[in-house]
Amino acid sequence: MVWRDILTFVDASEDGVARLRMAHDIAAKQDARLDAHVVVRLPMPAYGPGAEAVAAVYEDVVGLCRKEGEAAVAALRERFAGHPKSIALRTAEALAPEVRSMAARMARTSDLVIVGQPEDLDRSDIDTDVLVGALLGGGRPCLMLPRWIKPHAWGKRVFIAWKGTPEAARAVQGALPFLREAEAVRICVANPRTEREGEDERGVARLASYLTHHGARVEEPIIAQSWEGAEPLIFSEIEGFNADLVVMGAYSRPRFQEILFGGMTAKMIREAKTAVLMAH
Repeated sequence: MVWRDILTFVDASEDGVARLRMAHDIAAKQDARLDAHVVVRLPMPAYGPGAEAVAAVYEDVVGLCRKEGEAAVAALRERFAGHPKSIALRTAEALAPEVRSMAARMARTSDLVIVGQPEDLDRSDIDTDVLVGALLGGGRPCLMLPRWIKPHAWGKRVFIAWKGTPEAARAVQGALPFLREAEAVRICVANPRTEREGEDERGVARLASYLTHHGARVEEPIIAQSWEGAEPLIFSEIEGFNADLVVMGAYSRPRFQEILFGGMTAKMIREAKTAVLMAH
């Protein structure tokens, strides 16, 4: 696995600048092209009776959205002027209901997508739309970074939340450049199923061998049962391992079930305090 094209979505906020700096560092280390976009979400135009009456107002609002997006791009370009590795920085426009499809479309022609962790504090769902669109529709690994206001060092201790699913396998393969650089890698299977899914000792040993052949420093895996469920066990092991990167498959069951009943993916997106690489 080699990354040559990395895509990230940013803004001119403190955490947006920090995310862009970390994405820039990843691209420089991988000798990859970094394509950074500020999302400009446009309102839906009015239709039907009375639409002509508000057409001028609509154009004013669209113009304001574009102006704000260009101002964010200009501010970021100024912050990154003089960096040895150039960044392709521009706006990406989409009507509000089409942000997810835009993120998915752009992700499909990238090797890695770097996004921000959604938060409700700013009452903006752009980060949610970008993450869900790129993750579910892009077919590429997505690296979610917390809203750190300064760049963080991470990726030295990698925790793999393993399940015998295609999503988890794609996440592990997508994370190989990080896994090779890590000082320690820990595989954890919470409430394992059977040999059929590859979650028994033999299956986990095969995964460990695969990672070792790719140059990862794999520690003794953990296969554990918990009557409280897989989620508390995984979060406890992440904390105990002092992990600074989590690798996992995302939405291995239908997303509406995750929304209705909760799930590891939803909980990780909400509560993760470190970088998380996911694949669907």
